[in-house]
Amino acid sequence: MENTQLPLYLGTWKYTEANYNCRRGAKSFMQSAILETTIEETLSRPPKLTVVIIGRNEEQFIAKSIGSALAAESLLAGVEVIFVDSASTDRSVEIASEFPIRILQLRREWPLCVAAGRYTGYRYSHGEYILFLDGDAEIEKDWLAEAIAFMDEHPQYGAIAGVLDEEYVTPEDVRVGGRTNVFHQDLSKPFVEGKTLGGIALYRRAALEKAGTVNPHLPTAEDHELCLRLRNAGFKLVKIPSRMAVKYTEKRDTFHEILRRSRTKMYDYGAVIRYSSEYGGGAQYVLDTIPYILSFSLTFVLFAISIPVAIYFGALWIVVLSAIGLFGAIVIKKRGVRRAMLSVAVRSISTYRTIVSYLKTSPKPIADYPTDVIEVR
Repeated sequence: MENTQLPLYLGTWKYTEANYNCRRGAKSFMQSAILETTIEETLSRPPKLTVVIIGRNEEQFIAKSIGSALAAESLLAGVEVIFVDSASTDRSVEIASEFPIRILQLRREWPLCVAAGRYTGYRYSHGEYILFLDGDAEIEKDWLAEAIAFMDEHPQYGAIAGVLDEEYVTPEDVRVGGRTNVFHQDLSKPFVEGKTLGGIALYRRAALEKAGTVNPHLPTAEDHELCLRLRNAGFKLVKIPSRMAVKYTEKRDTFHEILRRSRTKMYDYGAVIRYSSEYGGGAQYVLDTIPYILSFSLTFVLFAISIPVAIYFGALWIVVLSAIGLFGAIVIKKRGVRRAMLSVAVRSISTYRTIVSYLKTSPKPIADYPTDVIEVR
């Protein structure tokens, strides 16, 4: 989709390292950073990079996210930053307004999801490269420069990502843990090709124009579906071993988090299967990205068939021992009973949600998503 709107992006961004410390204190950044900006609305050439930041009720982290994106101007010529807010009820938009960026807001009566925010941001973008960034994450400016240089030299790649770390933070801003290299990337190699990249990634505009942009109707895994289309369009996906970003979130390995993700449709992979099946990619998506759901489903069906047969032949004990042995194997693999129980819970709930969402989803054209977004600035 051709964007005819004028770009709004950073012309000059000056700061001191002493004042720029978003990771440890967004308030001090906003209050004391030396900020001199020139916002250019009519430019002869598009910016090298557009950073699309999405968020809903992210007042705790949005300043850090925006600040990290703006810091890339020190290494790149022309950085456009767009914040797409999903009808937040907190101070997200107010805080974002302190920065020289474009701010868009989705209407609360629309279907709201991660994909809708990224789709809307892309429609307003002008950069040669598009970085999709979450409002609770900070991007590393050095990684951005390295990634763009890599992409400039290797046109066969449609998108690139790097190492993602997580920090577990409470609503009171207390750090309670974290995890490095979340996706277990092989750091011994200069780059690694793959089938998916994750939600935070840098995309080549020309690749998105050929394969199509983010599908705004997908409740989850929009990045996986987009990567599938990019690969089918002839582009490769790559990861480089330097740290790309840090994401601030609650602890992942809790039953509370599993239920939250279920309520917010983050396990509704059936919708993705439905949409990818529209172009013949349904089976490919399942095998490439959610094979564990397929294996769990087959195991469940096998046990469901075995139980009545075993009862009929008086051999139920065989099924029981098999179930105990299977769970024991999971305990060994996950290195603990609690982790094994979490693993079974995730697979059970995600399988159920996948089936339900598959049955309920009726694919719609991407163009059907509303476009009369609220332009805050």
